[in-house]
Amino acid sequence: MSDYSDLEISPDAVLARGLIEADRTFAEPERFKSAMRLFATGVVIVTVEVERQIWGLTINSCCSISASPPQVLISLAHAASCREPLLRTRRFGLSVLAAGQRELAELGAVPGGPKYVDAFSERPGRDAPATIAGALAYLDCSVRETFEVSDHTLVIGLVEQAIVAGGEPLLYFDRTFHRLGDQLHESEGR
Repeated sequence: MSDYSDLEISPDAVLARGLIEADRTFAEPERFKSAMRLFATGVVIVTVEVERQIWGLTINSCCSISASPPQVLISLAHAASCREPLLRTRRFGLSVLAAGQRELAELGAVPGGPKYVDAFSERPGRDAPATIAGALAYLDCSVRETFEVSDHTLVIGLVEQAIVAGGEPLLYFDRTFHRLGDQLHESEGR
């Protein structure tokens, strides 16, 4: 019986479920998409104001990257409806959606041209940015940096204002929207 001590693995090899694949192209796009669908995320609407009209786009590729200064990272496909206006104005909002905002999330996820979300927005003050009414949290951001990666633009936003309302989040998992379930207790998570 071998302990594999004499096994040599090429630096280009990829280990997946105990199988060694030397060809990095083994993860076809559909297999990759299937794997990423199993990563549960919150749901966020990116908003951009264009001539006093609010455009929205549903994304789940959003994360915080630093608390000091507060910064977030979002990823927008080159074909995303709000990408060009966001890059032009260098401002955007992020609204973390609540469990009851599924219809808004679905509207923002429709492929194609701009999605106007004025009916779902509110403006706390005359010169304040428009936010999505009922969202769990809202971040008002300015574009700090952008990076072109394949067919997407990565946008680092400097958070200039945060509004936190709280509540139950809308989640996305395996092409379906969900609510949070029961909290796992420490003994159950092992």
